[in-house]
Amino acid sequence: MQIGTHILKNKLIVAPMAGVTDRPFRQLCKIMGAGMAVSEMVSSNSLLWGSPKTQRRANHEGEVSPISVQIAGADPKMLAAAARYNVENGAQIIDINMGCPAKKICNVMAGSALLQDEKLVERILEAVVKAVEIPVTLKNSHRLGQTT
Repeated sequence: MQIGTHILKNKLIVAPMAGVTDRPFRQLCKIMGAGMAVSEMVSSNSLLWGSPKTQRRANHEGEVSPISVQIAGADPKMLAAAARYNVENGAQIIDINMGCPAKKICNVMAGSALLQDEKLVERILEAVVKAVEIPVTLKNSHRLGQTT
């Protein structure tokens, strides 16, 4: 499997999970054979980038390529800025969260709630892809009107 210039050793991709896919877990998954392990979700809100939690999530020291970082939000400009921020901190692939069904995410029109507004999704994708020169992927677990 190939994403941009990154050739994965297999199709086993560890999905981003808040509170689970921290750097040690991702490193372990890659050692155990995963082709890629995506980071925990990083907010697109720049006010949070200085927080210890966000700084910890943006630390990819010692990680095996490819380094994929998931960003979340609903504002195209903020998501583009978050993509640039994460690239500056080592991200090699940006993943946009459009699959999280958690109420605290959907209540701010992010995650799977974005799928209700196709034009917004289009603006987000255009902004993020234009903002970075690395591959952009999208996590979507929406099927037939349901989120899983």
